[in-house]
Amino acid sequence: MKIDPGIVDAAKRASDAINKAIVENGFDMVTHKWLAIRLSDGGTDGVLYDTKRDAVRHQSNEFQCAYVALRNLRQGAKPEEMARFLQFNRDAYDAGFRLPDPDSNDGGPELLRDAATNDLYREMMRDVETLLREERLRNGY
Repeated sequence: MKIDPGIVDAAKRASDAINKAIVENGFDMVTHKWLAIRLSDGGTDGVLYDTKRDAVRHQSNEFQCAYVALRNLRQGAKPEEMARFLQFNRDAYDAGFRLPDPDSNDGGPELLRDAATNDLYREMMRDVETLLREERLRNGY
């Protein structure tokens, strides 16, 4: 598996979008919402969707996005977490998985990582996490 060098910027953009949605709307308002995150750059269309199906249906190409349920992100999202999430979804698509389904009532299946796969991605992303940590130190936060 190859790590995309642009994953750092994409991960920061994705975590910023998630955190902005939570801060602007309050967690109680977004707890059952979904965001469509572009795999290419971590950006969003800025829309909070009621269901994954709605998020999938509103994309011009549903296979270019990952879909994030905000219900488990009460504390927001860190760039390190989003780097692993984006890379995992990119790798799944590259391996032939097609997760979103606009015709499915639930928007398509979720691909879950087991502990071993999560550890593998954590190890793969160690350099990305180091870069993000160093950048935060340089910028004083």
